[in-house]
Amino acid sequence: MALESLEDQLTSLNLSPDEYLAYNPSKDRPWLLQKFDNIPRYLFRVYTPRSCGITDTSWTKSKNSRYGNQASRHDIFARTDDKAVAAMLHRHLMWQKGDDNFVSWTSSLLFALVYIFHLHASLRDGSEFMDIHLCIIDTTRFARGVFLRGLDLIQAYRVVDSNLAQTEELRTRKHGGRYYFGEYLSQGALRIEGKCDIVSASALIDQGLFDLQPAFKEFTQWPKAFAPPWVYPVLKLRDEIRHKICSSSITQLFGSRWRLPMAANLIASLPYREEDSDILNFFKGTGFTGSLLFCHDLTDANQCRWRQELMLQFEDENHGL
Repeated sequence: MALESLEDQLTSLNLSPDEYLAYNPSKDRPWLLQKFDNIPRYLFRVYTPRSCGITDTSWTKSKNSRYGNQASRHDIFARTDDKAVAAMLHRHLMWQKGDDNFVSWTSSLLFALVYIFHLHASLRDGSEFMDIHLCIIDTTRFARGVFLRGLDLIQAYRVVDSNLAQTEELRTRKHGGRYYFGEYLSQGALRIEGKCDIVSASALIDQGLFDLQPAFKEFTQWPKAFAPPWVYPVLKLRDEIRHKICSSSITQLFGSRWRLPMAANLIASLPYREEDSDILNFFKGTGFTGSLLFCHDLTDANQCRWRQELMLQFEDENHGL
């Protein structure tokens, strides 16, 4: 584990500015700098060949970067037209067409999983499950400033765009913040090779995704539509999903260093219970490697690093405000 941890640290330092576009908040937004310290360790992205941007095992690129737009190399905070940036941000968050240099990630694995079925049923996409992929990244292996929370960007630009102010209202205040789904944004092109793992939706299904949550099988029968379900099923499943130990087999699809965070995020999709012996025993099983270590007293949440990581991820998905 020590060697793997050292290797990870060295890899994260081996970054060229050409491999990412970091946010550099302007002097009138210094409060954003501290937000770089609150990025969840693991983020997820679901993509298809029909996505506006492009993602593969080496790169993830925004729509602008994919098509070689020179503006894709410029940090939004280096631009002088705040209204144009705010309009682009709103278009991206609302899935509208137009100039777009953002790439979306989520800290909610549940949100990402339901998105798979949304894309499959969408008349705008309609990809087969073998062509829909789930990507997980370790944000600690990227330079500081590569990611920012969508809500923080909304708050930075809401004063110049009333649409963003309304979006913030929806995601933070209306319905008790239940419409917050842990969205984070990178910009331009980002090299993810060696810092991610990617698995197809068909592999997830074959490995027992429907056993983890039977409702997922029902989602495969959604009729084709321009706006198939997504948000409401997530809200419902947040309240209903139950733990299934078969999540162990799903984690085996991922490389050894990714199995523990994947399992933790599957568990983080469940309703929170202070103590659960089944979950504790599950994480004590074989097949997990990585830097998350167990303490000797597994009942002490304050001393278990895996629980701390899990609760941070859980809080971002279920509260995040």
